[in-house]
Amino acid sequence: MGLRQWGLTARILFILVLVLVLDFTANAWLNERSNRFSMPHDEAAALAQNLIAAESRIDRATPADRAALTRRLSSATLRFDWSAGNQAPVPGIDLGNLEDQLLRLQPALARARLEMTISPLRLTDGLTGTMTLGDRTTLRFAGDTRSAWPLVLGHLADFLLPTTAFALLAWLLTYGALRPLRKLVRASLRVGTRRAQPIAVAGPGEVQLLIRAFNSMQQRIDALLDSNSQTILAIAHDLRTPLTRMQLRLDAMGIDDDDRQGLESDMGEIRDLLASLQSYIDLDGDAALREPVDLAAMAQTLVDQSSETGGVASYHGPDHLVVHARPLALRRSIGNLLDNAVHYGGSARVILVGPPSGVTIMVEDDGPGIPPDAFDKVLQPFIRLDHARERNTSGMGLGLAIVDRAVRAEGGALILANRPTGGLRATIRLPESALLPAPATLPYN
Repeated sequence: MGLRQWGLTARILFILVLVLVLDFTANAWLNERSNRFSMPHDEAAALAQNLIAAESRIDRATPADRAALTRRLSSATLRFDWSAGNQAPVPGIDLGNLEDQLLRLQPALARARLEMTISPLRLTDGLTGTMTLGDRTTLRFAGDTRSAWPLVLGHLADFLLPTTAFALLAWLLTYGALRPLRKLVRASLRVGTRRAQPIAVAGPGEVQLLIRAFNSMQQRIDALLDSNSQTILAIAHDLRTPLTRMQLRLDAMGIDDDDRQGLESDMGEIRDLLASLQSYIDLDGDAALREPVDLAAMAQTLVDQSSETGGVASYHGPDHLVVHARPLALRRSIGNLLDNAVHYGGSARVILVGPPSGVTIMVEDDGPGIPPDAFDKVLQPFIRLDHARERNTSGMGLGLAIVDRAVRAEGGALILANRPTGGLRATIRLPESALLPAPATLPYN
């Protein structure tokens, strides 16, 4: 079983063991180097001579003069420090071989109990040590020698290696574990749509269980939505038959014109309701491919059709603006907004704005607008505001819901806002990816 099939617990344990092994190996190697470290002969002889000379002078000096004397004896490459109290040992790694080398060059250093260490946490003066004076006080020194730099850097790397290795391996583990989770997040955004697809099972064992549960949930949701859609479409289809029979009987009945017009208006409203319901359901099943569409020509045509049927509508924008989208979904969206503006606001202004501001379609009216706290509510299916019912208006409250779903399917957004001067502004924003270069002529479909 490979690492990819391991669970999160097994991966974490593997990382910890690997880091410990790396740390142990690095420590053993560096300690061995430290034990074998020695200086070039000339450099070691100079250091030994400076140490024994300083130890002798400071040992003979009175305690009151030693602090000042250590400052005078210190140089750019070798610094001394003495205090009357007990000093803590110099932290670092013992350099036994270097001590032996200095003692061979200056045997007198043996009486001073020379101890040499190296401090990997100090980038300068990494070579440190102590000597014991005759009155049992401690003389500390620190030197900066080029020959010790590889050893200092090696020990510094030893401190950083475990952390670096752990961080790198933790990142690899997290990236590998979250990769299928990122796919899961993207798939969750498509749940309930026709773009939803099962996710390939991958990642640690716990993530695989989660993906399998998600795929099973998605299948149940898809089956439920399909069942509901088919039921609603079947009801809408079956209602057309009795409506047709009612129309035939009405035509054969000898009733006055007022009653006939009222009944025909009611049946026409029912047909419109069924058409809206089918349009709303068909958005889920609209698998039409995106194609170049002249959005400006489409908007102008819809405005002209509204004007021909008695509506007050106008268009403002470029003569041509080509986008890559599904023409039927866009036509439904603009048409619904235009009809709502004419119906509730008395007039409609369609404003199309193209590059460099992206693609924006605004439909404005001079009506009463919508309460700001109801903007989200009106985008839900079968929701109609109270003031709309008071006006005895027709419809099932699907117009804006259809627009919202159609625009989101194109990767865009529907934004509702009341105009400062009165009326409602409905804005469709399409993504920049929808833009295409405009050809010389292109039907809006």
